[in-house]
Amino acid sequence: LSPYVTYTVECTSSNGEDSCNSNMDTIRMLSAVPSGPPLSVMADTSSTSTTLRWDPPTERDRNGEITGYIVKYKLTSSTGYINELVLQGSEKSYTITDLMQSNEYNISVGAMTVNGTGPNATIVITTVPTVENLRVS
Repeated sequence: LSPYVTYTVECTSSNGEDSCNSNMDTIRMLSAVPSGPPLSVMADTSSTSTTLRWDPPTERDRNGEITGYIVKYKLTSSTGYINELVLQGSEKSYTITDLMQSNEYNISVGAMTVNGTGPNATIVITTVPTVENLRVS
């Protein structure tokens, strides 16, 4: 049985002697951690910021109501994340500011249910230099 799926259960007797209180009942399985990452993660990047956009995991992979998203980012050359943000489940975009120019960042987005956080979708972005920092030879 899959998490957070509604099933209809029917009670029948094969010998005609056993009885059921009701013939049919509907049950919903408990929610679970999402089994898939957010989809279509994209970024519009400038010299010091990036605006992320994403879609929720597929309906099948949500395993419950999406209550939030975790956005983490770090310099690609770094071992630890610079920041980890928790956003509401209704939010599907976020702008990260105060990034350093001309650097590569790993950004991860994960969906959450009341049970925890599922797998991340990770993208790599590179901030661009500003025009005044470009050298012309």
